[in-house]
Amino acid sequence: MAKYPGIQFGSNKKLSITVFSDLHFGEPDSVRGRPYADLKTVGVMNSVLDNEHTDFVVLNGDLISCEWVAPEDANTLIDQIVAPLVDRNLPFGATFGNHDASKTCSTKAMTDHMWSDIKGKSGQKLSFTTQSVSGDVNQVGWSNYFVPVYSSTGGGDLKMLLWFFDSKGGRKYNPTGDDVSVPNWVDEKVVDWFRNTNSKFREEYGRIIPSMAFVHIPVYATNDFQRKGGRSPTKNPGLNEEIIGKQGDVCDSTGNNCEYGGTDVPFMQALVETEGLMAVFSGHNHGVDWCMKWSKDLPGTTPSNGNGLNICFNRHSGYGGYGDFTRGARQIVVAEDMPGEYVVDTWIRLETGQISAQVSLNSTFGTDRYPAVDKSKTSGV
Repeated sequence: MAKYPGIQFGSNKKLSITVFSDLHFGEPDSVRGRPYADLKTVGVMNSVLDNEHTDFVVLNGDLISCEWVAPEDANTLIDQIVAPLVDRNLPFGATFGNHDASKTCSTKAMTDHMWSDIKGKSGQKLSFTTQSVSGDVNQVGWSNYFVPVYSSTGGGDLKMLLWFFDSKGGRKYNPTGDDVSVPNWVDEKVVDWFRNTNSKFREEYGRIIPSMAFVHIPVYATNDFQRKGGRSPTKNPGLNEEIIGKQGDVCDSTGNNCEYGGTDVPFMQALVETEGLMAVFSGHNHGVDWCMKWSKDLPGTTPSNGNGLNICFNRHSGYGGYGDFTRGARQIVVAEDMPGEYVVDTWIRLETGQISAQVSLNSTFGTDRYPAVDKSKTSGV
């Protein structure tokens, strides 16, 4: 298999990833009553990046509230979003969320802009955001790809894969036509690409390649876990302030009455069956930021048992979008050499500099106990 452009573990033999989610740039001040929301969100990003040693940044969906944005303004907002990364020469990858796709915003155009025009201080390309699955953007989305992670020695030894998926949702790009909704799940064509590509890597290298995945809208299993009492304040510390919205919801014209249609089942099955997949990270739900281990049967879910798959929610990072808890970002740290078992250390870095909901995604996660999060200490506007 060809050597793809990628990133490396740091000189300390660790990879540190910062995940910003639900930034929601571009909302008019009048929508939430928050003047200078975008400027404040840039402040969140700068604070988090100043407090963390970060090798790579993930922008995990809803970068922009595109329903308020004219076609000619989307890429200007992208430039504002990535400015803290450009200032620090930080490579990044993005997924798109349901608010990034609208009648007036093209996710394809935003991808092209990030790929071709976003440069670091020395002119180096920073964005890995691309599209690896052929098909209609309204069916397959436009942020399905992988980023290889190579050894810290620089010898080209593949150590890990980062997978990115477009869970779609939102509206079809059609500035002069009808306002039409887009399905809100990872398409089966993308699932087939994921399975086939992962299998090729395993065949080529003769071993399991550890991996992590990023997708904006979470899978149904998270909702089932929450509703059936699987989440514990001490085993799964973090905010738990809303019912989880998930892939596969089909809603009426008001958006309030939704029914789950099971359309994310192929994606869930592929995730569960992927050996070496250490964790999946999602956003979308601004009042939820805990992690779970899908190790027990969830009778309403197919498959019913997640075989120990770890799934985490990100922190709401933007001053745009609903919700008034202190903004922040999820931090992920993984070691280059993992003796015996896969371990991912992760926490929420708040804009205040505090750390919240720190856990270790290891073999005993889900039974280990941690301090419960006092939400009164992480509230703000």
